[in-house]
Amino acid sequence: MNNKWSAGILTIGMALMYQTVSAYDPETLNLLKQNITAWNAKPPATPGHAIDLSRAPLENADLSTACLVKANLNGAFMKGAKLRDANIQGANLRWSVMEKADLSRANMANTNLFEATLENANLKGTNLKDATFIEQANLSGTTLSNNTILPSGERATSRWCTMHNAKFVSEPESALPTGNTSPSIEHASPYTSGTPTTEITDTGNNKLQTAHPDSNFEEASLDNANMENANLINANFHKADLKSARMHGANLQGANLDRAFLKGADLSNTNLSNTNLFGAVLNGANLSGANLEGASLFNADLDGARLDGANLKGANIMDANFNNATLSSLTILPSGEHATAQWSVMKQAIFVTP
Repeated sequence: MNNKWSAGILTIGMALMYQTVSAYDPETLNLLKQNITAWNAKPPATPGHAIDLSRAPLENADLSTACLVKANLNGAFMKGAKLRDANIQGANLRWSVMEKADLSRANMANTNLFEATLENANLKGTNLKDATFIEQANLSGTTLSNNTILPSGERATSRWCTMHNAKFVSEPESALPTGNTSPSIEHASPYTSGTPTTEITDTGNNKLQTAHPDSNFEEASLDNANMENANLINANFHKADLKSARMHGANLQGANLDRAFLKGADLSNTNLSNTNLFGAVLNGANLSGANLEGASLFNADLDGARLDGANLKGANIMDANFNNATLSSLTILPSGEHATAQWSVMKQAIFVTP
């Protein structure tokens, strides 16, 4: 076996590994669902540990006025939930289901809405300023008003709603919504899932799991995880959270990264040949020197990614977004030819000289 790949160790908390393991704490969930006043008075978050409610069952729950600042609600099921005047600022709402939820006047500023389902939800008067990935969210039938604040900071308009298959209603103009605020939660680090970073990345006494080929990390929360030089051939990272993950030199040949969230990840010098990166988010990722030969990048988002020296020979880049991505003459295009300034301009990318 090639020592270059076998030397890699991936360490993560067992509670974060598989989608069959609930990441949320049942007692924390019960407090939220049963007593919002007690929840807001004594929030369970501590410095460096955001509230973890990933994949929590919150269907039809009444969470009005709840303080959920920077909470991890990744994949939470909140269909029909009431979140009126709730403060969800900075929360991770990736892949969460909020169909028919009432989010009127909620503070959703700086939230991550990647592939969130907001179909037929009520967003009248909701503050969405600086929310990210709203273009990837499902807003079909969602109701917004002139008091809804868009990610741009502007008020929602009928035209914007029509472009996003949403509904627009007019109502008396009100002030910018702010939501309920709790200082003890506001300073918690986002999306840490309750597990200290040292337990995720330490390869010493805190080692919890060894990476190996065919590992299953489907929908796992692996933000900031250390996977440098790991052997992850054919591993399954379908819809996994890998924001800012360190994967330098890892062997991911044939891996499934379908719709994985890899914003800001370090994938430099990785072997990504024949990987499935369909719809993957690679904004700002470092793919310098990566081998992407034969990879599927269909509909992948490479906005701002580094691709200098990357090998894309035979890769499927149909509908991939290369806006502001960095390429150089050392970058190999799907055709097998070296990247040029002209090709970069066509893709709205940036061409640099090595």
